[in-house]
Amino acid sequence: MAEPLSSFSVIVPVHNGAETLKECLAALVGQEYPRERFEVIVVDDGSTDDSAAIASGFPVRLIRLPENRGRIEARIRGAREARFETLVFNDVRVLPERGLLKAIEARQYEPAMPDARDYDGSPWGFARFFYLLRCRLYAPCYPPSAARGDYWITEENFDRAPKGTGCFVCSRDRWLASQPDNRGMETNDDTRILRTIVATKPILRFAGVEVRYVQRTSAGAVLPHTFRRGPLFADYYLRPGGRYFTLYLAIWGGLGLVALLAVMDCRFGKAAAFLGIAAYAGAVAYLSRRLSDVVVVAVCLPAVAAAFGTGILRWQIRRILGAP
Repeated sequence: MAEPLSSFSVIVPVHNGAETLKECLAALVGQEYPRERFEVIVVDDGSTDDSAAIASGFPVRLIRLPENRGRIEARIRGAREARFETLVFNDVRVLPERGLLKAIEARQYEPAMPDARDYDGSPWGFARFFYLLRCRLYAPCYPPSAARGDYWITEENFDRAPKGTGCFVCSRDRWLASQPDNRGMETNDDTRILRTIVATKPILRFAGVEVRYVQRTSAGAVLPHTFRRGPLFADYYLRPGGRYFTLYLAIWGGLGLVALLAVMDCRFGKAAAFLGIAAYAGAVAYLSRRLSDVVVVAVCLPAVAAAFGTGILRWQIRRILGAP
């Protein structure tokens, strides 16, 4: 019989996360749970800001890596040094309610993740745009709803269910056995790890306890982050055998054909421009849920698409050049 899930090692990987680390650790060390039955481990992944100093002000175990090695390596280090066999990974921008560990114990199940509140209700800006995008990508499982209750993420619904390891419960052995072979910083770790895990055991997504994700809202924060997400998306979905590999090839082929035809006859270029505008208008209409959203999507979509697409292009160029 498996050992009950009653003691937890909470692992917080951080690289230059001083903006939210203090609030994150306050929520974690203040859990309404017997203190002797959980620990908090902060793995400082070569931060150059005040992350280590902030962590030192809390009753946590601080592990400092000499250089930035990426989230995969930071989490593995934390998992190997954990005192307890049940691990709770919590990203620095994730702020859980103080009843999180109590809710995990009540389920007596791993692997699991709580529903996350990742939208602050803002009617404008990038926060609203990404909320609208998630509503389309993950319907009907998004937005999170307490009324929906707990549900299972399986191989069948894996691509349609919202998921991530921002707050994730897993046994040490299961976690270490599910790590990708390539542990570089442009490796899509979340999706690969969760796909490996769900192939062996369904993941429980549970409600009833709030876990808040602190959103990036300014263009100066959102666009660089979106650029970095481009290679991560491409690493999993656009490689040969990936879900969108065929579509990706078709897009490049289509763009090449349009460029060739436009050189041969400018009318083809004008037609392509018209179709592009029509597709953009269709995307704005598709993502919008109310009239004010039209402005939000129309402004944010080009910027986000450019940042994301440039990140993917960088990934593709590096692959062509054989860069690691």
